[in-house]
Amino acid sequence: MMNEIAEERLSDRLAIGMLALVYPPDMIERAIRRCGRLGMRNRLLPPQIMVYFVLIMCLFPNESYEAVARLLAESLPLTIPGQALKLGTVPSTAAVSRARMRLGVEPMKALFADAARLSAPGGGQGTRYRGWRLRTLDGRVTNASEFPDPAAVADDGQPGAVASSALRVSVLAEDGTGLLLGAAIHPAAPGRPVATVQLLDRLGLGDLLLADGEYACPRLWHTAVAKGVDLLWSVPDDSLPAQPVGRLPDCSWLYRLPPPGDPAAPAARVRVIDSCPGGGPRLATTLLDPAVAPAAELRAVHADRWSFVRAADQLHALRRSPKKAFRSRSPEMIEQELWGYLLLYGAMRKLSNNRFP
Repeated sequence: MMNEIAEERLSDRLAIGMLALVYPPDMIERAIRRCGRLGMRNRLLPPQIMVYFVLIMCLFPNESYEAVARLLAESLPLTIPGQALKLGTVPSTAAVSRARMRLGVEPMKALFADAARLSAPGGGQGTRYRGWRLRTLDGRVTNASEFPDPAAVADDGQPGAVASSALRVSVLAEDGTGLLLGAAIHPAAPGRPVATVQLLDRLGLGDLLLADGEYACPRLWHTAVAKGVDLLWSVPDDSLPAQPVGRLPDCSWLYRLPPPGDPAAPAARVRVIDSCPGGGPRLATTLLDPAVAPAAELRAVHADRWSFVRAADQLHALRRSPKKAFRSRSPEMIEQELWGYLLLYGAMRKLSNNRFP
């Protein structure tokens, strides 16, 4: 039993060391400085330490704040000289909560943006289709039950109701490697999401963007096409108000897609591959020539795309505790936690693909 405990503690420390390898102190300090949160260096919980705390908190979601702080205190001196908590001064839950609030969301968001910029996409299996680089836009809405309402308290003193707000996480990833190229977290709106246009800034000529129907909207389509991006999206019948032009030799169709809000502007040309008897979705693409991009190949490419759901499953397998709801009790801290999970997944993919500083 003692050997098992010792081995588990060693593996925990190694996992924390790997996080410090992917996100070294100078990288974290630059992100914090850019957000104006560098803070007082004589605090027990300075912002640099708190970034690592949030990452480790996400890796060990069932551990108490005190236990996470203890792991941090035991592990950081092994990998980051001078960045350590004193073992005799493990902070209280209240002190950690205040330090998380001081840190806020922006440093975690800035660290993710820096890490994504350093994720230089490369080659490898599944990253390309013919001459195109494959990228996927995907996401999810956080479950409303994961938002405890601090104003409502049950008989046992625990949160007794849930807040009505929810957040949508949208992610741009490289297919094949799963490297994250961009992410956005914003309030979830009813109906189909309007994915933030900033995620398209990482795309350009030679990219083929894959997406699901919930992200298929004319505005995003035209914005991406204007950047020279090719598209392959699954689309519900009512998502793209296109007008049929004619049938192609492989039984797909050409459509005209008027720009939103300006009927007089030139329409885009869209190729639609209707849903198949086997249950495949209806696809819309800017790749108009069936000889260059056969329908069967496009179906296979779309089916094999990177998936937020599969990424979440991989992350849950990495975490050292069973899946559970967010521990945070306010929308701001839940967003901070979400960026922590995105950074944790990013670290896992970078280590798997040998892409880290």
